[in-house]
Amino acid sequence: MINHIVHSRPLCYTDLYFSDSFERVYIMKNGLKKNKLGKRILLYSLGSVVMAFGIAAVIRVDFGVAPGSVVPYSLSLLTPLSVGMCSAFFQIFCIIMQLLLTGKFSIKLLLQFPLAYLFGLLLDLFVYLLDFSVSSILYCILLTTGGLLVFSLGIRAIVGSDLFIMPTDGLAKTMGEKLGWPMSKGKLLFDIIVTAAGILLMLIFYGNAFISVNIGTVICAAGTGPLIGLYTKLFPALDA
Repeated sequence: MINHIVHSRPLCYTDLYFSDSFERVYIMKNGLKKNKLGKRILLYSLGSVVMAFGIAAVIRVDFGVAPGSVVPYSLSLLTPLSVGMCSAFFQIFCIIMQLLLTGKFSIKLLLQFPLAYLFGLLLDLFVYLLDFSVSSILYCILLTTGGLLVFSLGIRAIVGSDLFIMPTDGLAKTMGEKLGWPMSKGKLLFDIIVTAAGILLMLIFYGNAFISVNIGTVICAAGTGPLIGLYTKLFPALDA
């Protein structure tokens, strides 16, 4: 099944998901940042690997995936495509939607197309390597939480690199801007839409609405933002 498948306060990366200050993370483009391109690339690369590993672990537990993975995982169950390739196509879709909504094109946005594909390959690799199954609800909760701890650390490194925004978060940000909303509401709207889309896909074509969405989805949705904030305090070195 899986194979078908300066400002006054310190910067808080919980902003990425739960506050009105998302833009602060990406506006800080000064001369100091330009001198740390190597570290930024390293942080982004390592963050992508760690994030892919954590997402793959959550997928393998089969207890519900994070909101941003609901549509790709659902599509992987309904098509011959792997979950990694479905994730790549979904991220590319998010990039295209950003282009359509903003009407703005940039080299930075263009570079996200191959990066989305590479992330999909990483995800498939880890889904293949993490060959396990879990039946106990307790173990499902523990392993889902473990995967959440890992992929949140990856997100923290990616955000800290200040190199690229993940396409899903970029689309959420753009949606919020178009509606005149803060990023927190844009992210919430995006999560609701993709979760509902995944439920509808599975209900219509699979006959079971809660394959990709389950308790694990709630755990991931509730825990990601606070964990990024915690990792920000614990690992300041993850800032480029």
